[in-house]
Amino acid sequence: MFIHWGLYSLLGRGEWVMYLEQMPASEYAKLSRKFNPTKFKAEEWVLYAREARMRYMVLTSRHHDGFSLFDSKVSDYTAPKTAAGRDLVEEFIKACHKAGMRVGLYYSLLDWRWPAYWNGPKKDPEGWSNFLEYVHIQVEEICSNYGRLDILWYDGAWPYAPEDWKSAELNAKVRKLQPEILINNRSRLPEDFDTPEQYIRARRRGDSGNLA
Repeated sequence: MFIHWGLYSLLGRGEWVMYLEQMPASEYAKLSRKFNPTKFKAEEWVLYAREARMRYMVLTSRHHDGFSLFDSKVSDYTAPKTAAGRDLVEEFIKACHKAGMRVGLYYSLLDWRWPAYWNGPKKDPEGWSNFLEYVHIQVEEICSNYGRLDILWYDGAWPYAPEDWKSAELNAKVRKLQPEILINNRSRLPEDFDTPEQYIRARRRGDSGNLA
């Protein structure tokens, strides 16, 4: 079971709404003052997943809009520091662990709010370095603060190369923190499994597969 959940849920028009409707980041950020899921009970989500015969669950810890459902020392744009006042990732993972459900987190490498992402490492090397530090720290946080993670599902590496993201270095950190974890191919390195989206194609061993 793959769960997209975040500020965009309030609008009901998909997780790409900020980009597709060209909403200014400052306007979109106002949703964080309203995102307070008082009826959220992670245990119920896990129960529904079990009833549907799911064997693992993956939650979006942070999508392209940059809003994190987890606590972070490098961002105030998080559920615990805004209206929700709760670490929703922590609640989700605890519920999965309690029920014996395998659990994973989705994490978007890109963040639409950062000019450095749009400018890229060649045009803005200093900005990119700061952006990359933020990304790496957040990945380390989600792999350090919640116990066992079975899956790390990256997204949003386009259009840059794995060298730009320092993907090999980042994934080495992840595996040190979570030795049994499975990592997808969306850091633009093959890693453990492919994630084709809207199509499936054959690939040769060592091919990074779909990188969308």
